[in-house]
Amino acid sequence: MRPHVELIHENDYIWHNAELPFGEGRARQRNLSVDEEDGSSSLRVDFVTDWGREAGVHHSDAEYFVLEGEMEIGGRRIGKGGYIHAPKGVAMPWMKFTAGTRILHYREYGDAGFDPGAQTAQDAIEELTIFDTEATAWAKAPTPGPITPLYIKMLHRHPVTGFYTRMVWAPPGWTDHRLAHHPCYEEAYTISGRMTYNFGDLDPGTYFFRPARVKHGHFISGEPDGCVWLIRSDGELPNWYTTDEWIKWGGHAENYDDESQGPIISTYPVRSSSRGPWSADGM
Repeated sequence: MRPHVELIHENDYIWHNAELPFGEGRARQRNLSVDEEDGSSSLRVDFVTDWGREAGVHHSDAEYFVLEGEMEIGGRRIGKGGYIHAPKGVAMPWMKFTAGTRILHYREYGDAGFDPGAQTAQDAIEELTIFDTEATAWAKAPTPGPITPLYIKMLHRHPVTGFYTRMVWAPPGWTDHRLAHHPCYEEAYTISGRMTYNFGDLDPGTYFFRPARVKHGHFISGEPDGCVWLIRSDGELPNWYTTDEWIKWGGHAENYDDESQGPIISTYPVRSSSRGPWSADGM
């Protein structure tokens, strides 16, 4: 399983040689979080030189999101905001990244393994997704919960597990005073803007990985542009709220059964020194 990471800025991670087998060129990665049991990982990758890899099949569900620069896949060029989901066992065409390109790269349910030239497995249930988020409008979040509207760009949802990846924008001034928690994990990388909440400040390059049932809030989105994240969850994400909370994690369950759902996790997470001193006082 992955540790609770909240909050760490990417600059506090060290660089490693990128785990992108069979590629030609130089790339480096920062390991935002890693599941040492199955190899699932969330990575920030920089391409030091032009880099390319032939067609083949990933050993994991793989995602690529372009923060800056340009990539090409099967002859199609994708710039900032470009997103690719390559399901485990599904053949994808050759891909290239230009020198200086910065991406987020995720692997789920598997490691960095890659089989060049392989064909799609017979039991594959999805197809390759290529999505230009810059050309897509924000949509108001359809699920009830936050007091004031959030906006999303849905990038991918798994048809069986419900695992989904989306961009979320909290407009300037967006706020919600309640503590929230979920039955699934939630991780996010801040793309732009600023958000303040009980674990600290989110600004560009800040990352968290929050296991299921960790309570978090109160949220205040900053001026002038609000805050934008890329968020992933390993299942549907209902918001279970606690109101009238007392010191630490007490309070009244508003829309969930606190007797049957299991323990609420409230341990201290991994913490980045550049995010300021960690203290549970007043939470």
